[in-house]
Amino acid sequence: MDWHRGGSGSHRSVARQENAFQVEANLLVAVDKRVAWQVLTDYDNPASFVPGMRLSRIVSAPGEPLLLEQKGESGFLLFKVPIEVVSRVEEAPLNTIRFQSVGGNLANKRGEWALERHDHATRVSYRANIVPGFPLPPLIGPAIVGRDVRIMVESVEREMLRRADAMGRVRPGAPLPAVQ
Repeated sequence: MDWHRGGSGSHRSVARQENAFQVEANLLVAVDKRVAWQVLTDYDNPASFVPGMRLSRIVSAPGEPLLLEQKGESGFLLFKVPIEVVSRVEEAPLNTIRFQSVGGNLANKRGEWALERHDHATRVSYRANIVPGFPLPPLIGPAIVGRDVRIMVESVEREMLRRADAMGRVRPGAPLPAVQ
């Protein structure tokens, strides 16, 4: 399942392979790379701007490897399932955030967020391999995962723009080249 949003150079796709979902999203956001990084690493606040997420918090002690607990809900119409995941997170500041599930009701979730300067914008990439630890209906599973990823990525983009605007760092009208 592919979907595009015209004008912003964004692309997102979800492919099902057996029990796993391969997810990819790329977008260009007219913000400074540091603003994008601040949003992605604000681990305690995504529940305030990502619909469906109820909780996001660091559960590791200072000095230990970063463990992030997130809880939310996924689904469509009457089919709803709670999502709980604890991920080990590794950062390469201002470049990548890699994550690997170590607990929760997903059999596996691993992937990364990556940032790259691109002309007058920041290219934000999200890639993940997600294996649910619960059954998803075969006909609507990819649509549910795709919807969740679309909502998450668009919410993150809006928050980046909101924070950049509050700091006077939005680049309105900046050319946004297409991302392939």
